[in-house]
Amino acid sequence: MVHEPSGSERQAPDPMELANDFARMAAQSQRIVAAFLARQRELGHIAAQDPLNVGGAFLEMTARLLADPARLVEAQMGLWKDYLRLWQYSTQRLMGAQPGPAVIEPAPGDRRFRDPAWTESQLHDFIKQSYLLTAGWLQSTVRNVAGLDDASAKKVDFYTRQFVDAVAPSNFVLSNPEVLRETLESRGE
Repeated sequence: MVHEPSGSERQAPDPMELANDFARMAAQSQRIVAAFLARQRELGHIAAQDPLNVGGAFLEMTARLLADPARLVEAQMGLWKDYLRLWQYSTQRLMGAQPGPAVIEPAPGDRRFRDPAWTESQLHDFIKQSYLLTAGWLQSTVRNVAGLDDASAKKVDFYTRQFVDAVAPSNFVLSNPEVLRETLESRGE
């Protein structure tokens, strides 16, 4: 018997069509960001509310990033590819198979993930690797935006690192296995 797809089953999207959609969205976003930046500069809002011009540096980075939709699509596809590898790794692990080495490991000096539970727990291993992939992608993407002046590039890089470090799963009780274990063992003391 031949299986006919029902109306609720979907085919995988065409990668070229998806890339064209991203390029179209990036071009439209670029126009919106450029208009917003121009209006903010006219009104003097950027300088008045942001003496270090951090917002301006990020808006400039965003405008330049969106000006090159092909590079943006390439970066996004790279992240999706990494996540596909992570899902495959995690699925194999969940099914009891030995999936091989992790998709990504913390940097050698990164103490946030030193507790063995970050690797032993399948959930926390996924959270850790997911964070590391996304953090690395975000930092690499903003670091490789062409055309930013040196001062803006340094600001964007610095504040992106601050943001990435702030949202690390090690900073939150529910996503940190070490804190969870200590909290349960001490009954919240």
